[in-house]
Amino acid sequence: MKTIIAVSSFLLSLAAANPVAMPLEVVSERTLQSCPPNGTLSGTYISPSLIVPVSANLPNTAFGPTDCPLITPKDFCSIFNLIIPPTAVGKTCTLEFLFPSHTQTYAPYTYFGDGHFTFTGYAFGSGATPKTTYNTQPPPGPSPPQPPAVLKPGNAYTINVGGCAIQEGQSGLEVSGLLCSSDTTFVFEQSSDDGCPIGFFVGIS
Repeated sequence: MKTIIAVSSFLLSLAAANPVAMPLEVVSERTLQSCPPNGTLSGTYISPSLIVPVSANLPNTAFGPTDCPLITPKDFCSIFNLIIPPTAVGKTCTLEFLFPSHTQTYAPYTYFGDGHFTFTGYAFGSGATPKTTYNTQPPPGPSPPQPPAVLKPGNAYTINVGGCAIQEGQSGLEVSGLLCSSDTTFVFEQSSDDGCPIGFFVGIS
């Protein structure tokens, strides 16, 4: 609850300082456009099980779980946990970031900056907890070899493709990663059902 209130206050302050940064139309009256190419969910996919923001400027503060990831230039990043199910043994996992424009989703977000982001992976089997801080991040692990350097609205991005890594007999495998930016403020609601989906998803095939 504290994180949701904090993010809401942050969004309101951004709107006041940057009135053109956030759309103010009544979303229920908007007609949505079609999703970006490859920007829909089909087949088997998973969504984040936990999202936790951390701050380089407040490295010992735990902000707790949220549905609204927060990224700011060289300060706030967000950790995303996903649980690979046992049914994914021997299958391919595709990590995607789906980023519709405001005319393609009802899910609220604010975004301004040049759009440069980094995605850092953590060790398989580890992830954030509600008490994770910048100084207590999970241990490092494999990161996507060629993630997109720029994320812009109206696009769908493949972050990484590979084996799902879960082994026979495992009840699930936790995977996680950190999204940061050097030049962009990005706050959004992770959503799969408010028009076009927005956020991180793993497709299993």
